[in-house]
Amino acid sequence: MTKCIVRNKCGCLTRLKEDIAKVAVDLETGQILDIYLYERKHRFRCQRCAIYCCKLGGPILTKKDIEQIESIGCDLNEFIETAKRHYGNFPFMPSMVKSKKDGSCIFLRKDEKGNVHKCSIYDIRPVLCRLYPFDFKKINANSFLLRIIPCCKGLNNADGEIVNDRFIAKHLLENILQLMTSEM
Repeated sequence: MTKCIVRNKCGCLTRLKEDIAKVAVDLETGQILDIYLYERKHRFRCQRCAIYCCKLGGPILTKKDIEQIESIGCDLNEFIETAKRHYGNFPFMPSMVKSKKDGSCIFLRKDEKGNVHKCSIYDIRPVLCRLYPFDFKKINANSFLLRIIPCCKGLNNADGEIVNDRFIAKHLLENILQLMTSEM
């Protein structure tokens, strides 16, 4: 398990474990079969700062993400760029959301006051955006290791929702299952 340093609810620096749960699922029903939480104190609430999630470029897209964005009238050529990556010894070309000149996602907008960030396609935002600041590592066909991306300011805020089995089922499971079974 890797660890990183973040501020706890008192503002003090503390070590945060990136691996937070091991989850077994039934892929057919989409139900959690077993869950082991390594830590029971994590909290999360989005701070709408967009510092790490949206200002560092757009995410890799699944085919479903592309179809949903096109369904609202966006032209594929206007929102997609291709990046050459390697998976093992095999190169592949994932589709990614384009970035603005400043490096932020092209769908990122600021409110009228300029201090709250909004996604202009929030209701159909890509699956990786819906999952952030969580990630997963597939263990086998029916289980995964749930991880956090520790740089997010929404982690471990006192007003955040506790990351437990209910949180995972309500906010993360559908997105993880989509990624475990989708084509990029």
